[in-house]
Amino acid sequence: MERLGRVRRRFGFDRNDLRRGVDRRQWAVGVGAVVLFAGLAPPAAAALASHAYRTGVEAERQQAANHRVDARVTEAKSEDGAGVRHTYAVLYWTPSDGRARTAVVPADKSVKPGATRRIWVDGSGDLARAPRTHADTISTTAVAGTMAVTLVGLPLLAGYYFARRHYDRRREALWDESWAALADRRTT
Repeated sequence: MERLGRVRRRFGFDRNDLRRGVDRRQWAVGVGAVVLFAGLAPPAAAALASHAYRTGVEAERQQAANHRVDARVTEAKSEDGAGVRHTYAVLYWTPSDGRARTAVVPADKSVKPGATRRIWVDGSGDLARAPRTHADTISTTAVAGTMAVTLVGLPLLAGYYFARRHYDRRREALWDESWAALADRRTT
C-alpha cells in the first residue's frame, strides 16, 4: 500500500501544499496527453489494423489462383553500367491455355540458355508474384496497428515534452526570484 502511495504522489495525485501553480499546470498537461492517447490510440489502431487485414485477405483471395510452372531460359543478357552489371533472362513458358508466353526477368550471372526455372503465374498464365500468405496478412495488420498507436502517441509526447521544457524554464525563473528575495531580506 505504501508503494501505491509513492506512485500516486510521484504522478502528482496528492494535495501537496509545496506544489506551485506551474507544477499543477504541467501535471494537467500530462494527464490531458494520457487521456487523449487513451481515447484516440485504440480506435485509430483498430481502424487501421482492420483495413490492413481486409486488404490482405482480399489480396490472398485474388492471388489464390497463382501457381508455379516451369519456364525455359531462352536467352541471357548482360548490361554494364557505371560500376554495375545487370543480367537479365528471357523466359518462355506455355500455360494451360496453350498460348506461349515470354518475360524478361532479372537473373544472376550463372543463368544459361536452356536452363529451367520455376516461376509463378496467375490464373490467365501471365507472370505473377508468389501468392500472399495469411502470415503476411497478420504481420501487416500488426505493423499497421503499431504504426497507428505510434502516430497518435508521438505528437502527444512531443507536445508534453515542449510543455515540460516551458514549465521547467518557468520553474527555474521562480527559483531565481525566490533566491533573490531571500538575499534581499538578508541584506536589509
